[in-house]
Amino acid sequence: MYLTPAQLADGQGARLEIAQLFELDVDLLAATLAGDDRSAWTADEIAAADATIVTIAAVITRADGEIDAHLAQRGYTLPMDPEQFPVLVTWSRAITRYHVQIQRDRTNEDTGRIERDYRDALRALRLVADGKLSLGAGDPLTPGSTEPSSVQSSSAPRRFSRAALRGQ
Repeated sequence: MYLTPAQLADGQGARLEIAQLFELDVDLLAATLAGDDRSAWTADEIAAADATIVTIAAVITRADGEIDAHLAQRGYTLPMDPEQFPVLVTWSRAITRYHVQIQRDRTNEDTGRIERDYRDALRALRLVADGKLSLGAGDPLTPGSTEPSSVQSSSAPRRFSRAALRGQ
């Protein structure tokens, strides 16, 4: 898993976004993600928070599957390590947010930004699959040719050598 529900909800703005989408109390969402005491909420509220986490985890699995499909095209050994390649977390977050958003609310004013991030992630993944973009430092598959390249050059003899200019 490249992303966890806690990473998706990392930061007050992200938690608030998820809480609003799923009509949860933001403090309950934070307590659920952290495994803290939730006795201040009703059983129905707690059940809704738990269901939200299950839904988000399923969407993350779908997003990670999209990422893996692109990486497999290039021949990477899966799953990749998100600590070694943090860009995978970024792409998984963008894809997950998009899928969560379209499931819940297509009229949100932030939808344009979420859709842009999603398209950018897919564009980058296509470039990785095509071998035109690296995952970053330590990428086992260098973009471009899979064979080592050698450069050779040749040219005609010099016309204006020192000897030619001296008339020799």
